[in-house]
Amino acid sequence: MINISGGCMKTFLASIGLLITLIIPAVAFAEFDEGIEYRLLSNQPPVAKDKPVEVTEFFWYGCPHCYQFEPFIKKWLEGKPADVKFVKVPATFNKPAKFHAYVFYALDLMGEADRLMDVIFEAMHKKGNRLADQKAVEALLADNGVDITNFRKAMKSFNVDSKVKRATDQFRKYGLRGVPSMAVSGRFVSNEVKNYQELIKVTDHMIQLARDEQQKSD
Repeated sequence: MINISGGCMKTFLASIGLLITLIIPAVAFAEFDEGIEYRLLSNQPPVAKDKPVEVTEFFWYGCPHCYQFEPFIKKWLEGKPADVKFVKVPATFNKPAKFHAYVFYALDLMGEADRLMDVIFEAMHKKGNRLADQKAVEALLADNGVDITNFRKAMKSFNVDSKVKRATDQFRKYGLRGVPSMAVSGRFVSNEVKNYQELIKVTDHMIQLARDEQQKSD
């Protein structure tokens, strides 16, 4: 068994004593159970009919499982349904994660987050660069064509600060235990899954549940 949260949330999980496990090999399931592979957020309103289904991936640059999950989410995005909106939200459960959340949103504000996702992941997980401070991050970004003056402005901007605070609120409101985690329309969230393939399948299952709620609102 592999701990899907592992180093991603070692400090956070130790504080609450929760583990999310990853089992290999993959086993295909036609259906998933509420309270096992996914959770219903009963304190949130049903999915509105007049809004697109929104899929949110919660991640952290420093999480090895998020790095390993990235090819799966990219493949899924190639066939993403037209009625589904996808967003990434950085976790902020400890000091390094929160710092990297600012980095992500600063790059997002500059239109560089997608281009540099693999660059940052590989720097951290292949090259051993922890990107632990602003100097290390700026050196990597400068090597990859980012305007550092604009990056510094973005890091200090109200826009970025507001998004980091909103991400923190979302993570807490959804009761997430680790990353990567998937949420659908603020109503359904992934729970315990056996592998990355199953996490994708659970996401598709939650999308269908969201569509079912939209139809019931007629």
